[in-house]
Order: sequence, then structure tokens, then C-alpha cells
Amino acid sequence: MSSEDKMSNADKTTIKIRAYADKTAGDAAQSNLSEEQHKALELVKMNAQLEQEKKKTLELQATIEQLRASLKQEQEKVSEMTTMAKNMEGKLKELAELEAKAKQVAVLEAKVNELSEVLGKISGIASSGNVA
Repeated sequence: MSSEDKMSNADKTTIKIRAYADKTAGDAAQSNLSEEQHKALELVKMNAQLEQEKKKTLELQATIEQLRASLKQEQEKVSEMTTMAKNMEGKLKELAELEAKAKQVAVLEAKVNELSEVLGKISGIASSGNVA
């Protein structure tokens, strides 16, 4: 073989290798492209999930705020009711004291009536003793 034949065989081989290498590079590029597309698709899915989670989180946060407001209102109502209950207990205590005093007054009035009757009898006896 001549040096030209060797050269042209080398060129052919080089070309074939290049053609093969280009084909492999093209496959790799397609593979990378589909890998990149796959990664992009995964990122899109993840972003969609993040948006859903963000929406849920905002809804839950709004619910928490509503519950806090309701709790505060309920606590205020409980505080008012506690104050009212204490006032009513105080009034009930006063009423019980008044009732006890009323009983004492009734007992005293009964004694006054009894003593008035006795005094009337004594006056009657004294009157009859003076007349005699």
C-alpha cells in the first residue's frame, strides 16, 4: 500500500469515527435534552405542588386567624359571665342576709306583739286595782 492509501484509509476511518462520534454526540444531546426536559417537567410539577401547598397554608392561616378571633370573643364572653356570676353571688349573699334580717324582724315583731299583750294585761290589772 502506498502512503496515499494509508492516508485515505486513515481519513475514512477518521471520518467514520467522527460520523459515529457525531451520532453518539447527537444521541447524547437528545438524551441530555430529554433529561433536561424531564428535569424541567419535574421542576414544573414541584412548582405546582409548592403553589398548592402555599394556597393550603394560606387557607389554614386564615382559618387559624378566624379561630383566634373566635377564641378571643369567647374568652371575653367567659370573662363577662364570670363577672356577672360574681355579681349575682354577691347579690345572692345580700339577699340571704336580708332574709335572715327579715326573720329576725319577724321574731322581734312577734315578741313586741306578745309583750304588748302582756303590757295590755298588766295595764288592765293595774286599772282594775286602782278602781278598787
